[in-house]
Amino acid sequence: MKISTAILITAGTVAFGILDAGRRHRETAERAERHHQEVEELAALHHGQRLELGTAKMHQTLLNVIANDPEQWAIWTRNGLSPEQCGQMVKVNQQISLTQLRFSLGQITLPELHVQARSLMERKAVRDFWAVTRDFRSRETQNETTRRFITVLDGEYTAACLKAEAEAEAEAEAENNVPA
Repeated sequence: MKISTAILITAGTVAFGILDAGRRHRETAERAERHHQEVEELAALHHGQRLELGTAKMHQTLLNVIANDPEQWAIWTRNGLSPEQCGQMVKVNQQISLTQLRFSLGQITLPELHVQARSLMERKAVRDFWAVTRDFRSRETQNETTRRFITVLDGEYTAACLKAEAEAEAEAEAENNVPA
């Protein structure tokens, strides 16, 4: 082997090594950048969740004060409700707000939300609350997760109302068919 061939092979090997090292460096830099972006996104998500939790805590505290103070009922009563009905509505609002927060934070899945919403809507007080507040909640909805929550509660509300109507009709029919 001639010296010129050996130098050419050595130079080619060195050049390949330099190019390969540059490629590996770029890949490492790209991975580091992706990791940095993911960390920033997670930090922003965490910050948003902390703000949401803080706001929810304040909301629950306020609702608790209102729900347990007849003087507050009189202040917050609207839509022709009695103060006692207002207190009951506030208690229902606490549960719905807590369920919404848990769904928003990912603590319950969509199928679990359906189960919980169905359970809530079995109660007449919850259906009455939803009938009064559903339009407002729909108008104030700001993100996809909240829209999904409203849609699930609305669907379970409709199903529960239909079931309650059918049960009332069956009960009325049974009373009419009772021999005198």
